[in-house]
Amino acid sequence: MPNKTKVAIIGGGVGAITSAYAITQLPNWQDKYDITLYQLGWRLGGKGASGRNMKKSGRIEEHGLHIWAGFYENGFRLMRDCYDQLNQTGLRSPDAPLGTMDKAFTGLNSFLISEQIKDGNGQVNVHPWRIEFKPNSEIPGTGDVIPSPFAYFQEVLEMVVGFIERLMEEAEKETPHVMPHRFHAALKAKNIDIKKPTPLHHMQEFVKKMPDNAFDHKHAESMVLADMARHAQSWFDEQAFPDGVLSDMARRMKYMISLSLAFFRGTLDNGLCRQGFDAIDDWEISAWLLHYGASHESVYSAVFRGCYDYVFGYPAGVTDDRSVGAGTAIRGLLRLAFTYKGSLFFKMMAGMGDTIFGPYYQILKHRGVKFKFFNAARNLRLDDSKTYIDRIEMVEQAALKYDDYDPFVVVKDLPCWPSEPRWDQLVDGERYENDGIDFECEKDPPSGRAYSLKRGEDFDEVILGASLGSLPYMAQDLVEASSRWRMMMERVHTVATHAAQFWVNQSANELGWNDLVAKHNIGDIPPDLKTVITSFEEPLDTWADMSDLIKREDWPDPQPVSIAYFCSPAKNAGVEPIPFEDRVSDWADKWLTKWWPNAEKDGKFDTSILVAPEAKTDLEKFKAQYFRQNFYGSERYVLSVPNSVQYRLPPDGTGFANLYAAGDWTVCGMNAGCVEAATISGLWAARGLTGADIKIVGKSDIPPGSGPGETTKLHSPYAQNANWPITPFFGVGELDGFFSFHAVDAKELEKCLPEGMKLHPQTLTPEGTHPVSILANTQMGVRPTILPRLLGFPTYLEAIIAINYVQVEGQEGTFAYLPNLYLNSKLPQLAGIWFYGYNKRMGKLTMENSRYSVASPQGSPIWSGKYAQRDMARPLTDFATLGAVDRLANQVVVTQNKLGKWQFSNLDFGLTSAYVAGIHAEIDVQDAGLANLPAGKMTAYPLRLYDDPVASDIRLPGAFRIWTSWTLSNPFDSWRIARLEAAKTRL
Repeated sequence: MPNKTKVAIIGGGVGAITSAYAITQLPNWQDKYDITLYQLGWRLGGKGASGRNMKKSGRIEEHGLHIWAGFYENGFRLMRDCYDQLNQTGLRSPDAPLGTMDKAFTGLNSFLISEQIKDGNGQVNVHPWRIEFKPNSEIPGTGDVIPSPFAYFQEVLEMVVGFIERLMEEAEKETPHVMPHRFHAALKAKNIDIKKPTPLHHMQEFVKKMPDNAFDHKHAESMVLADMARHAQSWFDEQAFPDGVLSDMARRMKYMISLSLAFFRGTLDNGLCRQGFDAIDDWEISAWLLHYGASHESVYSAVFRGCYDYVFGYPAGVTDDRSVGAGTAIRGLLRLAFTYKGSLFFKMMAGMGDTIFGPYYQILKHRGVKFKFFNAARNLRLDDSKTYIDRIEMVEQAALKYDDYDPFVVVKDLPCWPSEPRWDQLVDGERYENDGIDFECEKDPPSGRAYSLKRGEDFDEVILGASLGSLPYMAQDLVEASSRWRMMMERVHTVATHAAQFWVNQSANELGWNDLVAKHNIGDIPPDLKTVITSFEEPLDTWADMSDLIKREDWPDPQPVSIAYFCSPAKNAGVEPIPFEDRVSDWADKWLTKWWPNAEKDGKFDTSILVAPEAKTDLEKFKAQYFRQNFYGSERYVLSVPNSVQYRLPPDGTGFANLYAAGDWTVCGMNAGCVEAATISGLWAARGLTGADIKIVGKSDIPPGSGPGETTKLHSPYAQNANWPITPFFGVGELDGFFSFHAVDAKELEKCLPEGMKLHPQTLTPEGTHPVSILANTQMGVRPTILPRLLGFPTYLEAIIAINYVQVEGQEGTFAYLPNLYLNSKLPQLAGIWFYGYNKRMGKLTMENSRYSVASPQGSPIWSGKYAQRDMARPLTDFATLGAVDRLANQVVVTQNKLGKWQFSNLDFGLTSAYVAGIHAEIDVQDAGLANLPAGKMTAYPLRLYDDPVASDIRLPGAFRIWTSWTLSNPFDSWRIARLEAAKTRL
């Protein structure tokens, strides 16, 4: 049996844990992988960790507020499987506390915004704005497809029309409207009733007539729709609302409609329905909305500020410095509002550690994953080639008394993570406890026994699941070796956060909260209002009523009646002159009493309502509540500032051959700090490491098969130099692919050549070997020049193997011969065979950021490539090895056509206009017969900027990823090309 691949996972947050879970879901994974997770401190969770304070009634203490959104398709799917596995394995009974998913999560269908409104006397009053979403019958985690940007456009338009109709009903009269003549013909052509009351209704009817696939939209339709959006915005700004003071409802609807109309205009103007939301992520979201006509009042309203509060979108930790990328913000808001299943939000029915990381740990431990608590990674060291993680410098923070560490305490029959280590299991545990050591603090390097993990002994592959805040000390070698890592560290930011938790002897209703909500909202307010509210005053702008958790804690009588969690972004450590607890006390006196008017006593917050059985005074009660500041390392929250998405690294494309990344700091389709982003990243890392087809929902804005994206329009002059009438007729296309060059056994290659062809002497590779070029790529926009792009071939995958420097009988010159080209599209296969004589074969192909695989139509593996891109893309003309690449890649191709004749063609890759990035390539040939290459592994090092080959006896250019446009000569231009090549040889 072959040796198992040893996988070292660094960190225990969502990304790391889900990558381990995904790998261990694969059939027979135990036969292939040996997984060890190394964790700083005593618990899993990262910034999602929670603990039970066993000195204070087993109360739950969180890093901050954690609530799951109903659109977390991947997160809920894995979590549901995990709870099912707990039951099936007997690790947890369905009757136990949190024994099933239904017991672990409860739906929340509303949230609130804290509007601060000045009255006639200039006094600021809180007007809570309750926003409700109807629950549905769908089950979280059961989805497969995320709506396209145009589908979201339709959903938002329907919502806005609903707002307008609601306002019209309230006004009990028809809203006036103006319908310009230029729209009449377009509307009439689609049988739209122009008697509908508003421009937004007309726009809705027009959109209903358009194809669902945005790539099928006609240019004229898009132009008309853009005009309609501009007109609707003008109508709204001029006529929709009367002057004067508006009611709460009217003011709120005005904000929502103004923001939505700007979204319509910007979406159409920027072509987001085809390009996806990342196309505008260089914009800041507020600036983008203002640019497209949203009112200043709406952009700076409490409701839109809540969007920033939701993602801690304040790089400096203060709310007057907000910054979130426009594309990321819009994507997150649309998924939240329009793709939730069951409920808008879901609250966990215990701490996040108990609800999420406890079950994951139990299942992974049961499956055979090894956990090394109190083992902190300090640095990832590279080998001499700067290609592999060769060593991981570690610190053993504490030695165990026993072979394994049991991390749990039991609170009311539920296994939980404690808020402190289990000191009795540690050597010198009593001393550590007395010294107050914090094994999780990343302010200073951890102390303990230093040691190293070594490649080939302790690990083969690495999944870096540490958070972005931990990378400055952990990834020094990577940053030095890779411009991509350097740019990522510079452009992707984090922010500190802080939080407080209060246990209270009265309900929020008793404290006057429900009456305040009822005063400023239409409809009945339930007595057990489950509050989550944001957009409040610093230092704590968000509050969640977490009273459901009381039954999971172990309080003596009288136990608390309610629990309140508060959180907010924070300035970095040392910036605030006043201690956090004192600032919270002042905030409670001035602001919390506006939410809880009955908690005010003598002009201050009444601390006597707080619960702390051990406290003797009201001041001690306050200080006994839970306060937390998250300044360092993995505690920090990852931001999505403008112009940063393109610098995030893909989980399977770190640039180092045995390194994968898992965390919400990677590019993952969400690109924001949340559980779903980290889950997608973990799944993506697992897919990259294993090569398995692991399900990921929502990785891209544009659904597969919707149509091509925009690519560079670059051209080479070579094919156009043919004499007329051949000149106008040649092939064009664009590609994104991996190019690598290899020295292959010459005798084996000779077996692949047809009769009349032989290898030509060359000096690029050592004696007994011969150069082979391999291009694994995606082909886009392929077509004859006489056809528009829309009539060309759909995007397809194609893998090309070329034997360079061959000769053919009766013809001067040296050529490249293609023993096979595998692709997954029938029409280009037939065209290649019949027009050019290419050995094109159908196959099953897949392409990811770091992998490419070629299999037979039946799924039998032929060959695969594993690629690692370290550096940012740059023009190929920057590289001194351009000439060597040109001599191999652009070599004239010779084939034997259907008539048995030699046929010559030129595939010109437009190298002088191409963008490339050096990659490390490892090609694994599984089927020598079908690949026309010897079985086994071949390696190519990254393309070099300067002519300093890794080995002096090998003069092949290095490997690279390439983005370019190409031209292919006309099939009837064969003999002109042959004559040119012969003439070049005679020079």
